[in-house]
Amino acid sequence: MTTPTQTNKNPYLPLWIDFTDKIVVIFGGGAVGERKAKRFFEKAMVTVVSSSLTPTLSEMEANDSILFIEKDLSDLSDGEIFDCMSDAFLVIAATSDSEVNRRIISMAKTAGVLVNDTEKADEVIIPSLIERGGLQIAISSSGESPAVTKYARMTIENAIDDNLELMIDLQNEMREYLKTVVSDQKKRQEILWDIMNDEEIWKLLPADFEKAKEKAMGKQN
Repeated sequence: MTTPTQTNKNPYLPLWIDFTDKIVVIFGGGAVGERKAKRFFEKAMVTVVSSSLTPTLSEMEANDSILFIEKDLSDLSDGEIFDCMSDAFLVIAATSDSEVNRRIISMAKTAGVLVNDTEKADEVIIPSLIERGGLQIAISSSGESPAVTKYARMTIENAIDDNLELMIDLQNEMREYLKTVVSDQKKRQEILWDIMNDEEIWKLLPADFEKAKEKAMGKQN
């Protein structure tokens, strides 16, 4: 039997995961750890394990945005590292010491915990993220070219219409409304796509959302 890794150079698949009440443990309180904490703290419960914190992480701890466990990672035993990640859903190895990172990654895998290696692509990749209201776009080169990932993100950000968030709101309202008045799913999809491609609706959105919605309502006739 042929395994997926034998036929596919890139084994990664993107997933959207609800991080509510999930624990993310970040080993390392430097610049990389700070960046990862800022990514997750609004979505998950973040713990940072380190001997010190950046000023921003210190402020986040003071505001109860993160939990800080003060430990010298180079002196921790395997048992102590396991204890720090015992309840974690995701572990992030973000120290400045590659050897320490390797230990953390190895132990997370042994414990069956998802782990992100900030030095190279491994089990979990944390992609670059664009957020515009309800729209989220994740971008990754599977760790092969951070420069290309950054370029792609900037290109996409420049291409996204400033009114896209308003269109998301309109599409969501119309989708729920159409479920009550149009029984045929294919017809509903056609109406929503017609709304999406209506230039007048796009022009109305920033000036008068209700007028844009009124015109969208007319699409069902």
